[in-house]
Amino acid sequence: MPSLNTEAVALIKNHPFAQILSSQADNSGFNELAYCPLQLLENHQLSGHLSKNNPLIESLKKAPKAKVVFTGPHGYISPRWHKEQLVPTWNYATVSLTCRVNFIDNDVEKLKAMENISHYFDPQWCFSDFHQVKNSKMVAQMLSAITVFTLDIIEVQSKFKLSQNRSLNCRAEFKTHLLQAGNYDLANIQLK
Repeated sequence: MPSLNTEAVALIKNHPFAQILSSQADNSGFNELAYCPLQLLENHQLSGHLSKNNPLIESLKKAPKAKVVFTGPHGYISPRWHKEQLVPTWNYATVSLTCRVNFIDNDVEKLKAMENISHYFDPQWCFSDFHQVKNSKMVAQMLSAITVFTLDIIEVQSKFKLSQNRSLNCRAEFKTHLLQAGNYDLANIQLK
């Protein structure tokens, strides 16, 4: 399994809402696409869930390979901001992963994955308050309505276009202007 570098891990953790694209085209000639928050697990697997009726799930069951794209901060860079920048450009950070999909069918394992995902995105919320005997019917309905999966990373491609070819002074000016424009995420990775 390829490993993720520090920048890719940070981007995935800070921008976990991913695009998941099936490897097979549907009847229209396009691949199925869904959006889904994904949890990065300690072993560099990803974990998520979608509605059982999502067309992507059917496509992934036929061909369990997917492209997963995380889009990080991005924004316009003006040539007005520094003399080194002669033309407008767009700076951005993305991580694109090719993954093998593993479906979790066992309800106990699905529930555990849902508890982990819930704690990952909302550590203040107590999942056990939800998973009680009085809610057993609702929990069962939830589990029957979703498909839980993990993604094994096969290939990693990332692109961090952050004006690295510009001087430190130029990038500092970009950061200042990005902060003034309210693009804090891009400003904060601009000088790394």
